[in-house]
Amino acid sequence: MGNLSDETLDQSLNALNKLADGDDSDVTIMRVPLKIPNINAKSIKFFRDQHHLTQQRLAVELGVSVRTVQSWEIGRSNPNGSAKRLLQVLMDNPELLDHLFTHE
Repeated sequence: MGNLSDETLDQSLNALNKLADGDDSDVTIMRVPLKIPNINAKSIKFFRDQHHLTQQRLAVELGVSVRTVQSWEIGRSNPNGSAKRLLQVLMDNPELLDHLFTHE
């Protein structure tokens, strides 16, 4: 978790507790629209191959069927918004794959 001090963590927890009680004086809330990433068949296959993932393993991690991953990779269908977002997170942070695989 980086170099956060205990004091910083305590301040953050206190601010979150106050927010939960309806007091937002210690927090800044920002709403940022996020575009759905453009993820296509080629990029899914490339990512999977690059990280030595089977279609079955990727399907398990994304919560979809193997047949769904196969359909994406041949371009028959496309991932929905939430699957695209999760793929984007994994593609941008491949170290998360190790975390997923060690906490089954």
